[in-house]
Amino acid sequence: MKNIDISQIVEPTALQPFTANSLKFLQDYNTEDKAAIIKGLVITNLGSYSLTVPYVISGCVVSDSNKDVTAGEIFYGGKFYETTAVNGTSNVARFILTKTQDSTADPLIFTDSSSKSVHDIYKYVATDVASGGDFISTDLVSLYGVAKQYSLIKPSDVTISNTSYVDLSGATYTTPNDGITRVWVIDAKSVFRGSSPTDAGGFLQIYNNTTSTSLDISETYFNNGSGITLFITTLKAGTVVSLAPNTTIKLRIRCSIASGFDFNENVFRMFEL
Repeated sequence: MKNIDISQIVEPTALQPFTANSLKFLQDYNTEDKAAIIKGLVITNLGSYSLTVPYVISGCVVSDSNKDVTAGEIFYGGKFYETTAVNGTSNVARFILTKTQDSTADPLIFTDSSSKSVHDIYKYVATDVASGGDFISTDLVSLYGVAKQYSLIKPSDVTISNTSYVDLSGATYTTPNDGITRVWVIDAKSVFRGSSPTDAGGFLQIYNNTTSTSLDISETYFNNGSGITLFITTLKAGTVVSLAPNTTIKLRIRCSIASGFDFNENVFRMFEL
């Protein structure tokens, strides 16, 4: 802890001077005190701390393939900075340390009659350039955390006779378009029921519509050789997968034969790990 001792001031014979070094001492104390508090929060929330990581205190929401960033506040290199916003068109946003002056406080007239600007404001300016700066938007690490994403959808009962996959109405979720790739737990279920004079099956599929990829399939099949004509069973599908932002996941269903079958009590759930 830094502190200026004022106990030795004796009025009016021993007045204590306040020098440039005194002012620097106070500024250093303020910076170090703030840094210690924020560093403690970083370690508490994230488990570790690095001088080379720009920690987001507020704002700095990244989108559009890391080209757009909102204004905010960061802690970087042991110091606190405000940041500006950018709506980029070509490049991942780069943060450039920029000094401006306080237009109200500056300039000052010194005792030698010279005019000087001394009230410096340092900000990181988010810029659409191909090179330069101290870090880029993908280096930002949230200190305050991002709320975990969660979606629970309960599609209506449906009767189909399609032998090719069709979308289960309403069972669609698109991951946030915020530049963050997340790990998701996805699960789904449906009660498949019906009657048929021949062998029959039902299929439930978790499908990545953005990449045209099947993530998991649950299937059931009934052999009617024993005379079973009425059947009820639960289909369950699930997976854990890393998904890019703005990825659309769908739940799809189909039958093995073109006869009317029910898909009831449907549930489609996604939550972020």
